[in-house]
Amino acid sequence: MDDAVQSYTFGSSEPQAPVSLSGMDRLGERMARLIRSMIEPIIGVKPTITTQAAEMVNYDLWSAMAPSFCSLSTYKLHPLKGVVLVKLDAELISLVVERFYGGTGKAKKNETERTEFTRSEERTLTRLADEIMNAFVHTWADLMPMDMALVAREHDPQALVLADASDQLLSQTFKLSLGGEESWDIELMFPLVALRQLEPLLVTNSPDEMKHKDPLWQSRLARQMGNIRLPAKTVLTRPTLTLNELLNLKNGDVIPVNIARHIPLIVDSRVLAQGTIGEQNGRAAFMVETMNKDQTA
Repeated sequence: MDDAVQSYTFGSSEPQAPVSLSGMDRLGERMARLIRSMIEPIIGVKPTITTQAAEMVNYDLWSAMAPSFCSLSTYKLHPLKGVVLVKLDAELISLVVERFYGGTGKAKKNETERTEFTRSEERTLTRLADEIMNAFVHTWADLMPMDMALVAREHDPQALVLADASDQLLSQTFKLSLGGEESWDIELMFPLVALRQLEPLLVTNSPDEMKHKDPLWQSRLARQMGNIRLPAKTVLTRPTLTLNELLNLKNGDVIPVNIARHIPLIVDSRVLAQGTIGEQNGRAAFMVETMNKDQTA
C-alpha cells in the first residue's frame, strides 16, 4: 500500500522552514530605514534601500552561487543559537570608499578577480557590517534584546565556516541603489536553529503594532471579561472531630461550633475579603468589611 506506515528516525529528515517569513519582512522594512540613515552620512547622498522577500536557501547552493570575492562577517547574537552572516558586495565597498573620499562614486568592476581589500576598504566594510548588525539588534530590541559579538571576517565563501552543506538558512536581502539602474546587495543569513527561537515572536504583532492597541477591541474584551461568573463562598466555621466521634455520629447529635466575628469571602480558593453574616430584606447576606489587598493585587 502507498499509504503504509513507514519507519522514521528523529533528526534524519530535513528541517522544515519556519512559517513566519512575513514577520521577517515586516521587521526588515524597519531595518532598511536604519541602514539608509546609517549609510547616507558616509556617502553624502540619500540611497534607496529596498527590502527583498525573505526566503529559505540551501547553504551548499548559496555558497556555490556567491561571488568568490566579497565581504563576509559572522556575528554571535546572544541569546540566539548559531551565528548570523552579513554579506556585502565588493563593488558596494568600493562605492562607499569612493564616495567617502570625494570620488566619483563609481564602484570598481571585475571585483571577483581581486583577492583582498585595501586598508581603507577593510575599515569601511568593518564599519558597515558592524552598523548593519547594530541596526538588526535595534530593530529587534522590543521583541528580544540581544548582545552582538564579532566571530570572524572572510572574503571567500569557500573559506567560510557557517553551516553544514545540507543546512537550510534564511536569506534576507536589502538592495541599495543611488537612483540609477545599478544596485548592490546587503544580505543577512540566519541559521534555522536561530529562526526557531525567533518564530514565536514573529507570529505576534510588530513592535509598532504592539504600541498602538485597538481601543475598540480592548473595550469589547474588557466587557466580555467582566461578564465571567466566578463562584464565591464563605465558611462560617470549621469544627474538628476525632475519628471515634465521627464514626459514632447518629441522628440527633449536636456538634458545638464557634462562629468568628469576621469570616472570609473566598473566590477560586483565594480569600478576597473579610466580612460578617447578617440579614437584608429577609435574606441572609454577607457584608464586606475589609478587602484582602494581597489577594486582589
